[in-house]
Amino acid sequence: MKSFQQLFYLVFFFLISYPMALAQQGSGLGVKFGTNYNTSGKYFKDAESVWKDPLGGVGYHAGIFYKMSSYDIYLRPELVFTESRFQTSFGEANAQRIDAPILGGIQLFKIINVFAGPSFHYTLNDNYLTGSSSDFNKRLRMGYQFGMGISIGPLGLDLRYEREFNDQKFTMDRVLGGNQDFRHQQILLALSLRIFGP
Repeated sequence: MKSFQQLFYLVFFFLISYPMALAQQGSGLGVKFGTNYNTSGKYFKDAESVWKDPLGGVGYHAGIFYKMSSYDIYLRPELVFTESRFQTSFGEANAQRIDAPILGGIQLFKIINVFAGPSFHYTLNDNYLTGSSSDFNKRLRMGYQFGMGISIGPLGLDLRYEREFNDQKFTMDRVLGGNQDFRHQQILLALSLRIFGP
């Protein structure tokens, strides 16, 4: 009788846990890296800059993510180091940041992902922000990201658009001199690999 009860509990536990394991498939910790094309928001000037120097506004990013998946819906917080560059009428602007997007998404047809969410940024180093490097409020920014991608097993590839909510004033006195307002924007292409998880 005791063996029967143990077998019953084992089968019951399996029947409960197996669908949950399937529902969590795709969850786990991973790494990502890729390139980003940064713009100053002046599209015609940016197009002219791209024509003259196609790699002039290209930077890179690398970081980690954790994907929490339940059936076809998921939440994906990330922590990413980003180096960005873009051309202005005063010269090249560049920065190193820590980015923390928190994305919610849905998976379509098992391999296509569509996602969006807020993104937080902290500037570590730059040659254009006004104010002191210790001014926390000027260096902490918020924006949003949205995009789509494909995932096959632990591998993923996504393309996303990012924009900050508010304009920033920057000075290029450290480069060529001058002041200008801009709203940071970039297009990101990233490859990801889930290294822990089912």
